[in-house]
Amino acid sequence: MVIDTQTGIIIAAIFILIVILVLFSIRNKRQRMSLSQIATILKSQTHDEIKDFIIPDGIGGLLEIEHLVLLDQGLLLIESYPMAGNLFGSETIDQWTQIIDGRSFKFANPLRHIRTSRQAIKLLAPNVPIFCRVIFTSDSVFPKGKPDEVSIISSLAEDLEIIQAEPVIVEKTQQGWQRIMRIARKDGQAVRRGAGIDGR
Repeated sequence: MVIDTQTGIIIAAIFILIVILVLFSIRNKRQRMSLSQIATILKSQTHDEIKDFIIPDGIGGLLEIEHLVLLDQGLLLIESYPMAGNLFGSETIDQWTQIIDGRSFKFANPLRHIRTSRQAIKLLAPNVPIFCRVIFTSDSVFPKGKPDEVSIISSLAEDLEIIQAEPVIVEKTQQGWQRIMRIARKDGQAVRRGAGIDGR
């Protein structure tokens, strides 16, 4: 059977679209699993949390925050990366490297963004410690060591012990949290009060 050029292009486009959809589905499933595991680890320490919200960046713009958690010791800022394979990075380099299935991919240093987010939150809650964790999935490995403030899910509980050892400052932390909640916007609206632990 002879396939003309136009039909061949259509078949190729459909095949590429199917591959993209499958990869997107796998990535979403992995991210949902990661978020569920993170929630389980944080559950005993979390008093409240909010996800996917906007605050001023402190220099005239806006900044999206993925996940902020209210703890007795301060506020915990989280960014999750559903990435597998061998990861290489340090605090000082701009591009980190992922090696998976024999292929190498570059991605921006995630510590740069989370530290920018920390500065913006610090402007809203200046008397509250702001802790940061960039969290990768359990099937990721840092063969040459992982930088401070970086966790993989399997090491997260242990990494958080450092925060648990910090002084408890409930009143200041609550005040800072309330100020952030007054200013934060989610889906273009003010954040609802009493939204529960998942911050929705």
